[in-house]
Amino acid sequence: MDKYINRLLKTLKIEFLASWLIAIVAAVMGQVDIIPNGIVQPHSNAEFKLNTMVIILTVVGVPTSLKLFSLNTTKGLRRMNNDEALRSYHVWSTVRMAVLTADAILGFVAYYLSLNVTGLLCALVAMATTFYCWPVEHKISDYVDRQKMD
Repeated sequence: MDKYINRLLKTLKIEFLASWLIAIVAAVMGQVDIIPNGIVQPHSNAEFKLNTMVIILTVVGVPTSLKLFSLNTTKGLRRMNNDEALRSYHVWSTVRMAVLTADAILGFVAYYLSLNVTGLLCALVAMATTFYCWPVEHKISDYVDRQKMD
């Protein structure tokens, strides 16, 4: 069982680093003007809508991704064997990281399109939340032990 946990741990760490790399690539694309800088006029209706959309996605996406992970990795453990439990843990970890990474990318894109720091702050909130998602062996082991007890 430890072999499977270690393999899952390694996979989750690679996915974590990949999501950070994707977000960094989005930021670099804005810096080198692949994402057009400042095309949304300051103090315009378009800027307001863009910033509102990014704020709502961040305010909803961050807690929802964390809660979805929590709900889906605790609910229904009784009917899963160890392999299914580890697969479920992996799927919901990936979903959580995908939502947070998408929030970060959208924040960076909004920042570079409008050059308003609101998008940058939302991107940084999403990226800072990913530190909470760093995979640790004892969390996965506790999850599998909970599955055995139920």
